[in-house]
Amino acid sequence: MFIYHEGEILFKEKYGSSPMERFYVKPPEQINLVVLEEGKPNGLQNWFSQIFLPHGYPDSVSKDYIAYQMWDTAQAFCSTITGTLATQEVLRGVGVGSTQASPLAATITWVLKDGCGHIGRILFAYTHGTNLDAYSKKWRLYADVLNDAAMCLEVALPVFKPHTTLILCISTTMKAIVGVAGGATRVALTQHHALRGNMADVNAKDSAQETAVNLVASFTALLLITICGSSITLFFLMIVLHIVFNYCAVRAVCLRTLNEPRFIQVIDTYLKHEVISNPCEINQNEPIIFYQMGKNFLDLKQCGFHIELGCSIKRLMWFKPKHAYWNSIKNVYADKEYMLYGDIARREMYVLLGEESTVDSTLCAYFHAVLLSIIICAINDEPLAVYANQENPRPFAQVCHTIQAAHWSREATDKVGNSGFLYEPSYDLLEFVDKIVQKEWPQIRLGLRQTGWDLSKHLLLVDEWRMSTHFLKAKDVRVSVAEDESSPTYRTTSLRSLNQDALSQQKSSKSLIKDKINVTRETFTIEPAMVSSELTLIAPSVNLSKAQLHSEDNLKASSSQQMSSKIKLESPTKQQSASKSKLEVHENSKQTLESSSKPKIVKKISIESPLTCPKKEPSLKINPSEKTKHD
Repeated sequence: MFIYHEGEILFKEKYGSSPMERFYVKPPEQINLVVLEEGKPNGLQNWFSQIFLPHGYPDSVSKDYIAYQMWDTAQAFCSTITGTLATQEVLRGVGVGSTQASPLAATITWVLKDGCGHIGRILFAYTHGTNLDAYSKKWRLYADVLNDAAMCLEVALPVFKPHTTLILCISTTMKAIVGVAGGATRVALTQHHALRGNMADVNAKDSAQETAVNLVASFTALLLITICGSSITLFFLMIVLHIVFNYCAVRAVCLRTLNEPRFIQVIDTYLKHEVISNPCEINQNEPIIFYQMGKNFLDLKQCGFHIELGCSIKRLMWFKPKHAYWNSIKNVYADKEYMLYGDIARREMYVLLGEESTVDSTLCAYFHAVLLSIIICAINDEPLAVYANQENPRPFAQVCHTIQAAHWSREATDKVGNSGFLYEPSYDLLEFVDKIVQKEWPQIRLGLRQTGWDLSKHLLLVDEWRMSTHFLKAKDVRVSVAEDESSPTYRTTSLRSLNQDALSQQKSSKSLIKDKINVTRETFTIEPAMVSSELTLIAPSVNLSKAQLHSEDNLKASSSQQMSSKIKLESPTKQQSASKSKLEVHENSKQTLESSSKPKIVKKISIESPLTCPKKEPSLKINPSEKTKHD
């Protein structure tokens, strides 16, 4: 409570960040309150801000809002003028003002170009929809450049008069792509500018600004056409200004969410200089135009590998991985919600995410993938800028030089592709890199938050595959021929339907005997024993010939013997081939099988793995994700 000229100030109000304030004062010797106002805004300024600026400006929007809107307004002005000039040529091309033009021909041309635009809009949304959020600034710029290219084609219609329909179809398709990319990226930028969840208000005021600019630009274009006519010089001048203003607009945006180019620059700066850059510094250096030169130019340049997040393990089956290798990989990342595999032949780093992966674990996985990629390049003597400075090397560069000289860090590989790499990381090196990540990532995460980065979400491109390494109960496995040896696919059936099939098979056994049909059941069910490492095999039937099926009782006896049999996984000995596994069946029944002519249950089943067996031979294919922990 303040004393003001012997009066008592009870309340004080302030309107946002504006200088307007109100004081509620009780003057001396009075019982009523008096309102005093200070810093009352100008009437015209207040009216303008209420129409064209979001409510609560500037506190309700980001700091880069006004700079972006100024450049966006300038580019919209130029775009409207060029659009008016191009529309004049389009109308002339379809026959407006010509006595020789047919209304039917003009209608057909118009319908065809609109149809091409609809198809182009659908195809672009299908192929590039997931990239528009992650690379909103790049696609915002690309959309406007593509719009200018479409208008250039429309202006050139008088030169290519016989091909008017084709050119209009192409230009309309390009403008349809502009509509999808421009609208989607505008939403992404609006979400960034709206700090109070006021996306609708920010979007509405942005539309009001654009409408006002288009209105002024349309009258300006009519004036210029009246004075200068169809000036090609004016058209290309507006095109150049439009592109320049667009580039300045997207450069003014300072996004605080990490996508791939921003995150990899943050990591690169940290490894080189041991500092965490703030969002404005990274956004100023973010590649917008030439980010994708070849195949993801930036990550190949910074860490030597292309990183893919959330991919399936099936993509790694082309090199026929061994069980022991995947067990070692699984042990390294046992306490992580992800696993990494570096394909040195293709220079691709695959990040396999777990079912319970979060935003933090995904960002940590990407950081881990960048470090492992750089170290793999180091052991193969691939020059990278992060450890190339020999005069004053940073700690990470010193680690890379030490690993280069250590023989324990590498293993010779036979998977040599176009990369020319001869070594892959050893198990000890994988554990060493994992310890580095465990130590460094908490510090990086804290530094990112302190410098203003938003870690509640990310804009990394992540596929939807998620793995699970927990104990999995074995399901029903069907024996069949592998369709593809490099990436086998397995089929499963429910246990209930399996038993129903067995009962129906027993009922129809007599009809099978009459028709001399051999009954072949290739379906097995594997159930894990919770105490021992044994797995129970339930086989409804085996191959039975007519001589073996003398009666229905024999069939039931044979079926009961099979239902009580058990299958046990044996670890291969040194003399056995690494590509084979044996399944040993233990008899619970007292009967013994002496001759091959009688119905019998085989005591040992040797099943070749899909890596070495012929394509025509059946193999027992067990889904790797459904293996138990007893392996």
